[in-house]
Amino acid sequence: MPGGQTISAFVITYNEEAALGDCLESIKWVDDLVVVDSYSEDATVAVARRYTDRIIFREFQSYLDQTRFAFEQTTGDWVLWLDADERLTQRACDEIAEAFRAPGGPACDGMAFPRKTFFLDRWITHGGWYPQRKVRLVRRAAASMGGYAPHPKACVEGEVRQMDGDILHLSYPDGILDMVRRSAGFAEQAARVRYESGVRFRLSSLLLKPPLEFVKKTVLKGGFLDGLPGLAIAVSSAYYRFVREVKLWELEHGRAPEPLEAPRMRRD
Repeated sequence: MPGGQTISAFVITYNEEAALGDCLESIKWVDDLVVVDSYSEDATVAVARRYTDRIIFREFQSYLDQTRFAFEQTTGDWVLWLDADERLTQRACDEIAEAFRAPGGPACDGMAFPRKTFFLDRWITHGGWYPQRKVRLVRRAAASMGGYAPHPKACVEGEVRQMDGDILHLSYPDGILDMVRRSAGFAEQAARVRYESGVRFRLSSLLLKPPLEFVKKTVLKGGFLDGLPGLAIAVSSAYYRFVREVKLWELEHGRAPEPLEAPRMRRD
């Protein structure tokens, strides 16, 4: 990149042969591309080898743990992070290039991109799903990977620039049942994290949070404007809140089953 600053990118994968090619194609211009794979059983690794030799195999523990590990494997002054079902638009790439052409490089420590999600055959633009800004390009010296299971996030000490170019997110390719299964897995993980941090079950939360989430998604954030997909998202969000609270009750009463294995790559 101009100014001598380098950019690394990382992607974590598991059985992502269908989506990975477009993801890596959109970031093939970086100086250092790292793929951390959880021993995929399909052609994911073969796809990755078309773009990089830096493929590292590691057993999957959690999104947060795997993301932190992948971040640590990169070598650039800046680090770009995408999921396998995401890709940068050309506009986003152009904005990055323009920022690095400035004397001294970007005048910030991180860049946040709006993420646009494709679900049930349409791009979702309401219901809190867009613009859903994600910090995905960070100056290594000012950043770390934090967040709470199952959702990692890039944490930046310094200024974060709001970009206009989108990250495209091809979510839940198998439709509504895929979303429901993943929501249950994520709710299981979230309940355990909450329990371990001292949060306990409250009947009021069980009764109020799911319907309030539905109203927020459909009415307050305009999810009804996305038609049936917007309604499905609102119901799934309410379902997630309901399952999370019930799982918290199970943990408190010693009736929780073994943890569900959450889907590895498509988080939300």
